[in-house]
Amino acid sequence: MARKQKPRLLLHICCAPCASWAAKCLMSDYEVTLFFYNPNIWPQEEWSKRLAAVEKLAGIYNLPLIIDDSGVEDWLIMASPLSQEPEQGRRCQLCYEWRLRQTATRADQEGYAYFATSLTVSPYKDREAINQAGQLVAKAVKANYVLTNFQENNGYRHSIELSRQYGLYRQKYCGCKFSLSY
Repeated sequence: MARKQKPRLLLHICCAPCASWAAKCLMSDYEVTLFFYNPNIWPQEEWSKRLAAVEKLAGIYNLPLIIDDSGVEDWLIMASPLSQEPEQGRRCQLCYEWRLRQTATRADQEGYAYFATSLTVSPYKDREAINQAGQLVAKAVKANYVLTNFQENNGYRHSIELSRQYGLYRQKYCGCKFSLSY
């Protein structure tokens, strides 16, 4: 009897710690590809540290990794007028949508049936706003957005434990230069 093929899922990842738990949760049901798209991460050295950790995790999990380093200038044009917004405010909501739109477009272009994001691991992020953004951008593509709550069952704690176990870099702020002041 032939083994059933798992559906392909493109997982937007913000960082290796969050991705460690999110990918682990999804790998049993999906053929996961990691997608590192984060034009919000500032400065460039921070983006490079996070990418190196993501590449390490992709090797540990033996998962394919797509890196997209586009959109930095356009993201800044979008976010700068909202620089004074608090964390989890309008700037963050637009940032979730921005990154998930690129993920959905990439998923569609490359024939993935599903897409999701690791952003819902963090208790510092608005999980409902993230899932709403995913559902919104899914309306414009064929790929389906997978609603997630990776905070469930102590997901954030698990991501910290996995980060320590794998020796992954853990950042101290969201990523954008505007979040450094909070």
